[in-house]
Amino acid sequence: MHAVLSGELRQLHRQLSTVGGWVFPAERNPEAPMDRQVFDRWLAPAERKAKLPKLAWGLWHPNRWKWATERRHLSITDVAAAGGWQDTAMFLTCAVYPNS
Repeated sequence: MHAVLSGELRQLHRQLSTVGGWVFPAERNPEAPMDRQVFDRWLAPAERKAKLPKLAWGLWHPNRWKWATERRHLSITDVAAAGGWQDTAMFLTCAVYPNS
């Protein structure tokens, strides 16, 4: 996670007086987010256990593109925002998102 986003989330957390910490805290430091490489190690066993096919061309991005493509009947702006793309131009450049 980018340090700026981490700081913003901590500030919002304090402002809202919410209880709790990271959803996925670091293994050795609960005050820090879990390293993304831990998630990478978890993905293949989770796919096998769920009996999901391994998608080609990467670890997480194929699932992200699949998620976006399955929502092609929705507003491109809304799907891009929900999927974390910063704008629709980048989303349309990168995602396999046929017009419907």
